[in-house]
Amino acid sequence: MELRNAFAEVEGLRIVWVMADDQINEKTHRFIDGMGLRDRVTFAVDRGSRAIDALGVRLENPEPIEQGVPHPTTYLLDADGIVRFADVRRDYHVWLDAAHLRKLFDALPKRTQAARSADGAD
Repeated sequence: MELRNAFAEVEGLRIVWVMADDQINEKTHRFIDGMGLRDRVTFAVDRGSRAIDALGVRLENPEPIEQGVPHPTTYLLDADGIVRFADVRRDYHVWLDAAHLRKLFDALPKRTQAARSADGAD
């Protein structure tokens, strides 16, 4: 898995994979477990696809099995929670290049003093 390798040594990185509730089934669990993703990725369920709709990434004209499912979407947030990069794919076969995403990640601004103070880090 190219993306996992690109970020393997990054400490404190939080990866959240959000899925529509219709996407959760036994096959999904087998994939997550088979790829060893539970230890590195937080999986969240978007009940009723409310976040998917709010972000405008729901599939248009979906097949019945795809109801409520989003386009493959990647958001890169900095330590202060500001979206610094967004990528929405229309084709599940074309993935975001892991090396490109890593370059974007490495260029993120460092955590601001205000955020560190609010967290009690300073």
